[in-house]
Amino acid sequence: MGKKLYITEKPSVAASFAEVLGMKITKQDRSKGYAESEHSVVTWCFGHLITMAYPDAYDPKYREWKVEDLPIIPKVYKYIVIDDEGIKKQFETIKTLMNREDIDLIFACTDSGREGEYIFRLVYEQSGSNKKAKRVWISSQTEEAIREGILNAKDIEEYDSLARAAYSRAKEDWLFGMNFSRIYTCLYGRKLSNFLKESKTSVIAIGRVMTCVLGLVVDREQEIRNFMPKKHYGITATFLSSVSNLLYKGKWVPQNKKDDKEADDEEKYISREEAEQVIERLKGHPGKIKKVEVKTKKEQPPLLFNLAELQSEANKKFKLPVDKTLEIAQWLYEKKLITYPRTDSRVISTDVLEEVPKVLNGIYKNPEYRDYVLKIKEMGDLKVTKSTKRYVDNSKVTDHYAIIPTYVNAETVRMDENTKNVYNLIVKRFLAIFFPPAVYNTVRVETVVNNEIFVSNAKTLKEAGWKEVYEVSAPKQDEELTEAPIHLLVKNEAVEAKDFELEEKETKPPSRYTDGSLIITMEKAGKFIEDEELREQIKTCGIGTSATRAGIIKKLSDIGYIKINPKTQVVTPTLKGEAIVELVRRTARELLSPSLTASWEKGLAMIENKETTAEIFEEKLCVYINKTINKVKRGESNIDFEKIIDARAKVK
Repeated sequence: MGKKLYITEKPSVAASFAEVLGMKITKQDRSKGYAESEHSVVTWCFGHLITMAYPDAYDPKYREWKVEDLPIIPKVYKYIVIDDEGIKKQFETIKTLMNREDIDLIFACTDSGREGEYIFRLVYEQSGSNKKAKRVWISSQTEEAIREGILNAKDIEEYDSLARAAYSRAKEDWLFGMNFSRIYTCLYGRKLSNFLKESKTSVIAIGRVMTCVLGLVVDREQEIRNFMPKKHYGITATFLSSVSNLLYKGKWVPQNKKDDKEADDEEKYISREEAEQVIERLKGHPGKIKKVEVKTKKEQPPLLFNLAELQSEANKKFKLPVDKTLEIAQWLYEKKLITYPRTDSRVISTDVLEEVPKVLNGIYKNPEYRDYVLKIKEMGDLKVTKSTKRYVDNSKVTDHYAIIPTYVNAETVRMDENTKNVYNLIVKRFLAIFFPPAVYNTVRVETVVNNEIFVSNAKTLKEAGWKEVYEVSAPKQDEELTEAPIHLLVKNEAVEAKDFELEEKETKPPSRYTDGSLIITMEKAGKFIEDEELREQIKTCGIGTSATRAGIIKKLSDIGYIKINPKTQVVTPTLKGEAIVELVRRTARELLSPSLTASWEKGLAMIENKETTAEIFEEKLCVYINKTINKVKRGESNIDFEKIIDARAKVK
């Protein structure tokens, strides 16, 4: 009986597999690129080892960028080992191992997702091996998970649809990047560099997802720039109640506009003259309590984290860049402290429930969380069961369930501040779901003066529930709240209007994106789509994937198309970024379309789910590339970049 070969995505993951297999990777093993025992061989990739070849691999003429050569659409795609000495050496090591006579079974142990599948398949195919292969699919790096993953490994063929989606995604990105970057650079690179006063011709980088995201940032900036603030007015009254002797404030609600949801914003606002007339009409008139509504409202714990929500929350609370949060989450995963981070799911599956008591016992070992776990145990039976659809729902779990901690005890005292903060978010969000709802007492009082209504609101926390464990970054307050104990007021109680105050307000432009809110916007691309049917179709597919979104934002920053403020994480476009979006908008505006970008992502998901074939997808892709490249060729060449400078100057 031959040996088994285990191939992981990174050396750090190989160490975890080796440990489970009763091996330890030595310094000498690292040097030669693998470790070996009597029964097993463990080796590793460095992420991607193989990449798609550049156009000149198909024809030397493509070394020069020429419009007449476009589009470039290979009939058969070529793949090469990445041009790096260490990577080439490691690939040769893996290739040799895959073809060794004493190896009779290969285990694919790369990350359990589309990109991990692609990394392994490329190496497997380029090695020329025809050995039987199995796929290890795990959601955490704990010993138990690895051991179970190996035991339950399925034949690699069962993941062929995932692999086809991965290959199609790579071809799609290659076709977009190679063709559109070339044609825009050839047609407009010199003009853009002259405009930007750059000495060399600008290479205009265009990407399927990247350009769409850049468009979102530029559109938001232009929306802010073109925003015309409008003044509007309100009235606040100060009342003194006759029985309870309570001084409180109320906001005037124009009765004809109170429930008019159809009215546009302008119709909902009143002028200064209108407000002053109302005040004059009310002065000297007595008031009366028309209504006192006291209600109890429950607020359920938030859903668990997927990657986008974790990145957004860390960005809001700690100003952590989204790529840094991903880096930390990946480190925590490889240290066996959390489950797989590159997930879109915010719930867990029913089979994970069996592990929950063990996870809670593991968290209990950390003094920082001990009291919370004790309270959960004191409550009796766990509040989260198979019927708790809010948190446990197999139908909402994609490749992986939500990010939760594992049972491995984390030495948080040894973590740096950022790592500890991210881990703390994950643990506390998980613990919160076992606590009862937070309970609020809400009070709404209507005071009437000469037939005009003034509303007062109050909200007090009655029972902290899950908020004892975890506090969500608070959204903006929807309603103005008073601190006065207005629940003491009584219906029909007489009040004296002590004062009427005219309030001047101004409409505000939308906020700029932070890189955290941009991640959420990419995830929820459907909100930009007017077509209801298409919006429903792609609601599970945003712009990019959980694995790629942070990298896309970082690339836009690295190539100088956007700037991210290091303190606030606010994202703004550079002059170059705005110029490129203007260029694309004039020549092939669909490249900026979130709906188109998300629908391509939906197509990849359909390949993975066997709802369509890679051949059909790629045929549509080639038609699109041909059509759009020809459209750009025919497009407007006389583009005036100067107007962008004029527009930017207005807001300096």
